[in-house]
Amino acid sequence: MRFDVMTIFPKMFESPFKEGIVGQAITSNKIELKFWNLRDHATDAHKTIDDRPFGGGDGMVMLPEMLKLTLDKIQSDKRRRVIYLSPQGPVLTQEKAKRLAIDYDQVVLICGRYGGIDERFIENYVDEELSIGDYVISGGELAAMVVIDAVARFMPGVLGNDLSPVEETFKENLLEQPLYTRPREFEGKQVPEVLLSGHHQKIKEWQRSQRILRTLNKRPDLLTKAEVTKDEILKASEVLPLRKNIAVGLIHYPVYNKTGEVVATNVTNLDIHDIARACRTYGIDQFYIITPAEEQLAFVGRVLAHWQSGRGTQYNPVRKDSLINTKTAPSIEAALEDWGVKGTKLVATSAREVMGPQNIGYPEIREKALKEPIFLVFGTGWGLENTLVRRMDYILDPIRGRAGDGFRHLSVRSAVSITLDRVLGPCY
Repeated sequence: MRFDVMTIFPKMFESPFKEGIVGQAITSNKIELKFWNLRDHATDAHKTIDDRPFGGGDGMVMLPEMLKLTLDKIQSDKRRRVIYLSPQGPVLTQEKAKRLAIDYDQVVLICGRYGGIDERFIENYVDEELSIGDYVISGGELAAMVVIDAVARFMPGVLGNDLSPVEETFKENLLEQPLYTRPREFEGKQVPEVLLSGHHQKIKEWQRSQRILRTLNKRPDLLTKAEVTKDEILKASEVLPLRKNIAVGLIHYPVYNKTGEVVATNVTNLDIHDIARACRTYGIDQFYIITPAEEQLAFVGRVLAHWQSGRGTQYNPVRKDSLINTKTAPSIEAALEDWGVKGTKLVATSAREVMGPQNIGYPEIREKALKEPIFLVFGTGWGLENTLVRRMDYILDPIRGRAGDGFRHLSVRSAVSITLDRVLGPCY
């Protein structure tokens, strides 16, 4: 494999590739690495390789002529891929690195700087754009180093053990299991007994279950591509601590009506059953229907009794199971006291922008739920009253649809299901 790097800072690559696996691969001629300085083709005294963008805007744009002259100097292999390191490209993955190593003998990496490079050069000469993540760095040089390292690991002989790139973190789109070495006990924590048993089949089963659990916990987005069964995911979900750190409260007072008045809404059968089923599906610890109205609490009590201990248990036993974690409370405070989990953080949900609580996104709420209990608060009617929202610790980012006219008016039942899936679903 040959890597050709087009850059204005070739010396940046000297130190990183003197050591480690890539450095050894270069020394042993398993990979070839060449650098092409874009300034070598500049004809003016200042070695200019960029200019201001037409139409105005921040930053400078790299000149297409300089890029073309440099690319023309690079000897082309039949199986060549020209890649522009750009935040607008798809993110580099383990599978992508493997495909580059298998499908091509030469990879040309273009390191952009300043505001970017002329679009016409991209259209005429670049095969693809590639990103190393959704963040901004000073230029493409660091990204090129990451690509070279990731791809080189798949070249024969680069790693001491040819199975290493296969056995690493992203095998089968699953994260690596926890690893342990000597001593057997460290600061009071023991190595899992199964790893000391010598029973290879049990060790293999433990490692697989840990990989699924860790992926579900840290990178659930990978599971959509992983070779795992529904039963394996379900088994991992049963021990996932996240599922026992979240409760849901459905508020019927104080909420707004469509004219902006603060009102109390009636509890409906649909709200009880649909939200209860969503909470059970995603393993929510407890679902509270919260209203101070005694007649409404009595109504919910009759519904629950019918399905949990009355005639409904024979008519539809599944309904009994879906309501097993459903309770009533006259207030949020009463619900929190009943749940009895200390240090609970209150998280409001709202389709409106409300000032006060700290905003929090779905990935952040997932991470937070791994460490501390979360009580998700949903409002009926036209949403939670603002004073109540300001009492919360956080407010979750609104669910934003894609209607061209900006329409966004979900039922609370839909909002609960979407929110739970974004926080707890395997695709997120």
